[in-house]
Amino acid sequence: MPDLICEGDARMPARYVLGVGDSDAAAAGRWAESHARREAVPLVRVHVGDGITDETLGLKDGTEEMDIVHIGGRVPEALARFVTADDVLVIGTGKTGFIHSRVFGTVSLQIAAEAPCSVAVIPTIDLRFRRGIVAGVKDDDLMTAIVGAAAGEARARQEPIELIHSSFSGVIPATVETRATIAARVAAVESMVDAGTRVRTRYTQRPPAEALLDASRNAALLVVGVGHPRGAGHALGAVTHDVLVNIDAPVLVVRRSAADRTSPGSAQNS
Repeated sequence: MPDLICEGDARMPARYVLGVGDSDAAAAGRWAESHARREAVPLVRVHVGDGITDETLGLKDGTEEMDIVHIGGRVPEALARFVTADDVLVIGTGKTGFIHSRVFGTVSLQIAAEAPCSVAVIPTIDLRFRRGIVAGVKDDDLMTAIVGAAAGEARARQEPIELIHSSFSGVIPATVETRATIAARVAAVESMVDAGTRVRTRYTQRPPAEALLDASRNAALLVVGVGHPRGAGHALGAVTHDVLVNIDAPVLVVRRSAADRTSPGSAQNS
């Protein structure tokens, strides 16, 4: 995770940055540690608190020595200042299951909206028996980065990928011409995936967040994208927002900055 691939060029994140809080951190910590170890990149643990000075403390967790960087400020803004566009920020959340409402104050939503890098949101669930990677794609320039991230995880886990495209528009399904266009683009990006990785593409007329959440109930990772600039209000886009509100699997939110390194042009909004 996440090897952002373009024309055979795999790119690792510079670091995994783990947001350490008072709760919801155990599953996220295991996820971040395993990915950083697998990809041989640094893991930085960061604790944010009001009224503290920025410092690094050496602590002992069981038998392992680790450094925790303490920074002050409000959590979303402080983490956004600390990470760079080449990092993957990993955060935990205790929110799981379906709630059909918009919770704009949820910290994980604010962090994902503010951070300039890709963000992995890990719910407090048992991840040991989950299998397969699910990715939501549409006809925009984020597709390459999303499929690349899914391909990197699938390759490392030796598991299949399911790409999901929804033609749901709220009123009328997409035209036949639009479906043909997205099918051609999906076929093109599928060629980025290793020959040994099984890829299935599913086209649906269901609302996209609903289709993605249903498909990822037993998945190891769900990959979605954000095409908005960070910090632009609630800039996650409706689909990514609803996925995080109703999170039922680890979710990797690929930001526009990651797509900039893998595909030309500018993305449409997610």
